[in-house]
Amino acid sequence: MSTDILVWTIEHGGLVATVSERGQLDGDAALVEMLRTRLNEPVTVYRHGTVRSRADAPHREIVLHPGDGRHVVACVRRLCDGGDFAVIDCNWA
Repeated sequence: MSTDILVWTIEHGGLVATVSERGQLDGDAALVEMLRTRLNEPVTVYRHGTVRSRADAPHREIVLHPGDGRHVVACVRRLCDGGDFAVIDCNWA
């Protein structure tokens, strides 16, 4: 079994931080604090459309909470869905 962990590099307002799929944060303190807050919020995802249901898709939502293995991935996807956040890198650690 592989122990590789996916790590995203997130940029927001000139600040940069990394987020691992296990929820570990590192980088600019202000952005880390902002991301920590976001990573503690439940996230609603949809079978079709992920962070926003497609208009033509049946409404089937799943609410993910911190501690769920898919939660951090959903948080990162939601951050970059039309906001001021950008994933500028994604690598295995």
